[in-house]
Amino acid sequence: MNFSIDLHPENSRCYFTGDVSGPCGVEVTTEGNADDGDVGDMILMVEVNEPPQAPGRHVRCLHSPLWPQPGEPVTITAEAFGDQPDGAPLPPLISDQLDIFFSTDGGATRQKIGGSGRQTTLSASQTAGAAGSTFSYSCLAIDRLEPVDSGWHTVQVGDPPQGRAVPVLLTGSRERALDVVLFPATTNVRSQPNNPSNTSLLTFPVYSGPKDANFLNHAHDAVLELMREQLLLDNQRDINVWIARDPAGTGGYRDTSGDGNPDLCQHQLPANLGTDYGFGNVRAILHPATPAPGDLNTLRECAVGGVMSAESGETGVFIHETGHAGFGLADEYCCDGGYFQTPEVPNVYKSRDACLNDVGSLSGVAGDCRGMDSVDPGTDFDFWVSDPASNDLMNDNNFARRADRRRITFVFGQCDQGKC
Repeated sequence: MNFSIDLHPENSRCYFTGDVSGPCGVEVTTEGNADDGDVGDMILMVEVNEPPQAPGRHVRCLHSPLWPQPGEPVTITAEAFGDQPDGAPLPPLISDQLDIFFSTDGGATRQKIGGSGRQTTLSASQTAGAAGSTFSYSCLAIDRLEPVDSGWHTVQVGDPPQGRAVPVLLTGSRERALDVVLFPATTNVRSQPNNPSNTSLLTFPVYSGPKDANFLNHAHDAVLELMREQLLLDNQRDINVWIARDPAGTGGYRDTSGDGNPDLCQHQLPANLGTDYGFGNVRAILHPATPAPGDLNTLRECAVGGVMSAESGETGVFIHETGHAGFGLADEYCCDGGYFQTPEVPNVYKSRDACLNDVGSLSGVAGDCRGMDSVDPGTDFDFWVSDPASNDLMNDNNFARRADRRRITFVFGQCDQGKC
């Protein structure tokens, strides 16, 4: 079957012609032409999209507020970046062109609501529609004639027609995307969970619910933090973000025995977790900042079984804990973290030999392998790592380094196969 494709950028239209013809992005049905009555139908859809990434060019595309309510103003922001140096933040790129597109039908038709040349950042505003409706948007960056496109992000306005999970950044099917569900911490958990006779609760600040403006600001900052990594930015078409309408609570990683060592990752999720949020790869409980005197006596963030917590205002913590919950990364700091060696593409090793056998595949050398203790410093190391000791996502909450990036790439590859 032969096709030719005609692009009309002046009105954002695309058509294909040939044996079958029609508009791009729309399903077209054709029938066979056999004369023996044995004829089948074929459904075709042709799409032409700019690439999601290109060397030296990357685009971040996000909206605020993260969960818009009916008639609320929404700001969409496009940002252009160059390639991220190892162990450093994304550098802003003065792009030759930045465009923002808006759609109320999932991108089948679109309106250009913002466009500018020679900018690093561009914002445009729209008004959210009626309750239960959705809108979609995308951002395009062009530099030296090379385009990169964020893909379409679909957003729920107000409560969804059904279900308890609100899609606030829907980019693809749940089966082939990393699904991140954000729960507001609205209740306190028991202060001494290992003491059945003590039923008192913690008294830390909580959010009033999923529509609390402070929670939504926290949620937006969390998504923005994810997209500070080039690797996640380039895979933004494979990340869905949801807001949970049900309450949650967390005690974080706490010292419940009073011996000075944190010993409990205390997360509390709703009873309908499996029925309404079972699809989530990452279940993140967001809570307000806790008061002094410090982590051991307040909360320290932690992740276990795909469930994590994150405190407002703690830069780098959300993406670090997502490293655990979403990508299976182990901690790379000494003495009181979560240490393990994954069967495939690990970032932490159980032995020096395992590190030495793998470090070459990361373009490292034997001297990069260094020992680490899992509890108390001793004469024999318990685990080994080869990533740099600073500016590292799983060590000091900074940036994904080579072993981290390899593991993240592996997980997105699994998602592409429907195994996310």
